[in-house]
Amino acid sequence: YTNCSEGKTEPSVATTIEANSATAVSQVAGTAVSPAPSVIVRDQNGNPFAGATVTFNVLVGAGTITGASAVTDASGVATVGEWTLGKTAGPNVLSASSGSLSVSFNATGIAGPTALLTVSAGDNQIAVAGSVLPISPAVLVQDANGNVKAGVTVTFAVGAGGGSVTGATAISNAAGMAAVGSWTLGAVPATNTLVATAAVALPVTFSAIATCGVRPTHTLGSTTGGTLETNDCQFSDGSFVDFFSIVLPETNAYLFKESASFDTYLDLSLADGTVIAENDDATETNPNSAIKALLPAGTYLLGASSFGPAITGNYTVSSQVTSVDNANCELVFVVRNVSTTQRIAATDCVWTQPPAAPIYADAFYILLRAGQSITINMSSSDVDSYLELVPRVSGITVAQNDNRDATTKDAQITFTVTVTDYYAIVTRTAVASQTGAYTLTIQ
Repeated sequence: YTNCSEGKTEPSVATTIEANSATAVSQVAGTAVSPAPSVIVRDQNGNPFAGATVTFNVLVGAGTITGASAVTDASGVATVGEWTLGKTAGPNVLSASSGSLSVSFNATGIAGPTALLTVSAGDNQIAVAGSVLPISPAVLVQDANGNVKAGVTVTFAVGAGGGSVTGATAISNAAGMAAVGSWTLGAVPATNTLVATAAVALPVTFSAIATCGVRPTHTLGSTTGGTLETNDCQFSDGSFVDFFSIVLPETNAYLFKESASFDTYLDLSLADGTVIAENDDATETNPNSAIKALLPAGTYLLGASSFGPAITGNYTVSSQVTSVDNANCELVFVVRNVSTTQRIAATDCVWTQPPAAPIYADAFYILLRAGQSITINMSSSDVDSYLELVPRVSGITVAQNDNRDATTKDAQITFTVTVTDYYAIVTRTAVASQTGAYTLTIQ
C-alpha cells in the first residue's frame, strides 16, 4: 500500500489470527491430534504475515503439547509441535495466541478400544445350592486409560459347579456396566464360578459358594434348638454342621454357646463364611462349647457341630450380650475394627510367674491369614503399656513393643503375618504389679 500524498509505504502489521486446521475434532483420549493444529496470521491487508511468534497453551483437558512456541513462516502459518489429548474422556481445549490475537481448538476425547474388565458387583456370594443369587454379577468395561466403555458386548458363561444363567449376553450401559440377568447355583454344594468375557480384555471370574441347606435365623438373646443329621452340611473331618444367621446390632461383647449330650464344637464366621472364632469346650470340665467375642455390628454365622465325626443328635445354641471386660484370664476372640476399654487386674493372667514380681496381662485371640497385616494400639494413663503378638501353634512371640514413641508410655505393633493361625494379642504392663485401665484398638 502506497500513500501517494507522502510517497511512503505503510508497514505490514499482524492484525488477525485464524485456524488453519480443524477447530473441532473427536478422537481417542490420550492420543495426538492429527494433523497438528496450526494457525495463519495476516496483516491489515489480508496478506500472510511472516515472523509472528505464536504461543500454544492447553486450557482444558490435562493434555500435553510439544513445540509450544512457533514462528509463522512465509505463508503466515505456525504449527504446534504436537497436541496429545488428556487420558480422561471429555473436552479438551488448546489456545493459540500472538500478542492480543487468539484462537481456540476444541477436541473431544473418547474412550479407546476395550481393554479391561473388572468386577463391579456380585462376587463371593453364598447361597443354598440350586438357588438364584441375590446379586446379579456385573462388570465394569474400560479402555486402557480407565475410561468407561458403553455399547460393549459382554458374555457370561457358567464355569465350575454347574448351574445356569439368564441374560448371558449383556451390553454395557453409559456407565460402562454390564450385568448378567441372573445366576442360579448348581444343585450340589460346592464352589461355583461364572466367567465374563468381552473383546480382547482378560476374562473376569466370579465365585460363589453353594451351601447344603437353608440357614435359619437365630435371634440375639434367645435359645434355638436343632438336630445334627446325616443330610446336614459336613466339615472336611466328617462332622455334621448346621449354620445359623445372627444379626448383631452394635459393637459389643457377645457370648455364644452350644449345648448337647454329645461333645459339641461351635464356630463363628463372617456372613461370607470366613471363620473368625471357634471353640470345643467351654471349660476343661464342660464339653459344651462357648465363644466370647468383641465384634462390630453386622451379620454373622454360628456353626453348630460336634467335636467328633459323623455324630448326630439334638443340640441348642444360645447368645447374649456379655461383659466387655476380659477378666480372670478369659478366652476372648476379636476381629479388626474393634476398640475396647479394658482393665489390667491382679486376677488376670500372670505373664511372669513368681518368685519374680508378677506382671498381669489380658489376651485377645484373632485369626490372621498369611499375608495379612495388623496394627494394634494400647494406650493408658494408668499403666506402662506393653504389647506382644503370639501365634497359638508356636507360642513364640513374633512382635512386641513397649513404648510407641519417646513421648508416651503407649505401645503399638504393626505386623504382617506369614503363617495362618490364631494369634494372641497380649496386653500387659512393662512394670511389675501394675493395674489400671487401658484402651485397645485393633485395625
